[in-house]
Amino acid sequence: MDKKNEVRVSHGKPHTVYVGASKEILKETGSVELHGLGEATSNVVRAAEMLCSLGYAVLDKFETTSVSEPDRNQILRVRNKVVIKLLRGQNFEKAYSDFKNSKAVKQPEN
Repeated sequence: MDKKNEVRVSHGKPHTVYVGASKEILKETGSVELHGLGEATSNVVRAAEMLCSLGYAVLDKFETTSVSEPDRNQILRVRNKVVIKLLRGQNFEKAYSDFKNSKAVKQPEN
């Protein structure tokens, strides 16, 4: 998949950060891949579930793998990796515009 459709998720930020980034990619390209390694896998699943439940996306593919990589002492450690591919949902435009409108209403005028 094209790198511009890829979101690399970490465990250091809340999953909602990746929901916002994924929505913009879905709007632009129609598909997005969320990648998470180790502890970040829970954020990947939470972000994907939120996008699907709110109507922004539908699940296309869910992959799990194990990746071996050396730690600081060059000892190979096995880590879990999750890749979730989502496609733009049928109700994407409505959900996207509803969110933008609700956000505009909440912001106070100067």
